[in-house]
Parts: sequence; C-alpha cells; structure tokens
Amino acid sequence: MHVLGPEKAQFERYTHFPAPSPQAFQEISDKYRLMQQALREGVAIPDTTFVPDGRVEGIAEGIVDFPVVVKPGCSLVRSGNQWTKTSVCYAESPDELLRLYRERPYLRQPSLIQRRVIGEGQGLFVLMQEGTPLGMFAHRRVRERPPSGGVSVLRESIALPKSMVDATLKLLQGVKWHGVAMVEFKVDAATQRPLLMEINGRFWGSLQLAIDAGLNFPLHLLNMAMGRGETIPENGYRVGVKSRWLLGDLDQLVMRIRNGDRALNLPPGAPSRFQALMSFCRFFERDTFYEVERIDDLGPSRFEVMRYLKLV
Repeated sequence: MHVLGPEKAQFERYTHFPAPSPQAFQEISDKYRLMQQALREGVAIPDTTFVPDGRVEGIAEGIVDFPVVVKPGCSLVRSGNQWTKTSVCYAESPDELLRLYRERPYLRQPSLIQRRVIGEGQGLFVLMQEGTPLGMFAHRRVRERPPSGGVSVLRESIALPKSMVDATLKLLQGVKWHGVAMVEFKVDAATQRPLLMEINGRFWGSLQLAIDAGLNFPLHLLNMAMGRGETIPENGYRVGVKSRWLLGDLDQLVMRIRNGDRALNLPPGAPSRFQALMSFCRFFERDTFYEVERIDDLGPSRFEVMRYLKLV
C-alpha cells in the first residue's frame, strides 16, 4: 500500500481496487498520528512520549521508568527512490535511549517512546466497506519470534473482545476504512486492559488461522470488490483453533535456548528454556493446523524447508 496506494485512482480505471484512500492509509499506518488520534478518541494506549523531530535530549531526562520501547512513526521510510525498513528498539537506560537516537537516522522523523507493556498480544482482523464493518475475527498470540515479541508463530482464535471491537470501530470508521486491516493490542497483565499497539492496513501473516477457523477473508474481500459484499455474523468462525508456523516456531526456540533473558529482552515471568522446549514438542494438539505443512499440498513446505536449510 505504501507504493500502490498513492496510485489508486489510476488502477481504478481498469479494475476494482478494494483499498482505503491514500489519506486514510497514512492516517492509520503512521503510528505517531494513530496514537494521537487514539488519545482524542479515548482509545487506551501505553504511556507514550511523542518525539516529533528526533530531539530527545531534554525528553530523556523526564523518563524515569525503564526499559522503554522506541517506535518509529512509520515502518517504511522513503528517501528519494529508496525505501528503508525501520525497526522497534528497546532502551534500558537514558544513555541507551540517547544512543539509539544518535545511531538510527530514521528516528530523526516523528517517533514514540512508550512504556513497555507486559502481557499477551491480541488482535482483530477486519474487513470494512467504506467504514462499514463486514467481518471481524479475533486471535491471541501464543508464541512469537523473537520470543520478546514479533511475528506470531503460534496463535489461537478467540471470541471477539467488545473493548477491542469498540476501539477498532472508533478509529477505522472515522476514516471510512475500505478493505482489510489488522489491529494489534497488548492486554496489560497488571490491569487486564487492552492497549492499542498499531494498525496494519494489509493482509496479515497469520491469515491462514482465520481461514482454518472458517472465515475466508480473501474470498470475502474479492466478493466485496465485485459488488457482492455481505456482513459476516459474529459467530462466523470457530473459537479455539490454533495455527502454527513450524519453522518460525523452531527459530524462536533456537533463539530462546541460545540466548539469555536479557539478550532477548524477555519480560519477567517468561518461560524457562526447558519450558519453551516442552511447549515446542506438543506437535499434535487438538484443533491445531500447520500453516505451511499440508498433506494435500506439500510443495510450499518442501520449498520452505529447502530455503531454510540453505540459509542455515
């Protein structure tokens, strides 16, 4: 969408393009602007310091609770004809925070310094038609790679949490969102309150989970684009279905065994190495589907294994 979105009008002369306007996409995908909008709408977010221009020297002195999470406003930053992917970082002290801002050029653009939230990652998958919700699906992240938080490698479908649905509609209906989006939250372990993390205006890596649970988002998106959109009932998918990316799960296990808690930025109470190994070895849990390894289509699995071995 970063590349195609601004050219949406040109595509629509030849085909249906079920995507939000460039303005709506920028409003939602820019974390800096999104968090400000969330505050205006009364949507809960982590304790946040807004850094508009990378000048963090005076700001760092006022931050007393470490570690903190440093987030660039945008996941992709354009310089000329080149796109640079940014990354989320952790700082354990004021000196480390200052060093991050000195060493990472993309932090000279708007960024966020947030209190680190300890808790489970949860999220909504959404399909909307000009601001009208057609379908929603909720999931929780069981394991991620890296273990401190990142890409989910084991995830489970859950019932729609009302507070997350309300927050999502406040933000996406306001910009008349059109198409799919993934809205990420973390449920604060201390308060059990879901806090908004980000919104990705595209299909998500764990798409297969929704399909295995009975909600085929690509098909519903196609139907909407062709003028056959329909509202999916809240109970339109099965709860308790799990999806596992096996090689990604293996990666996170290797990281966990080879590195200590501090090196991985693990929160207090994280599973031990032994617990991580035992959990990984549960290969045949009920209602668990493998994302890539499919008996009826072994090609993707074979390709991924060969690519993995080559990289190793």
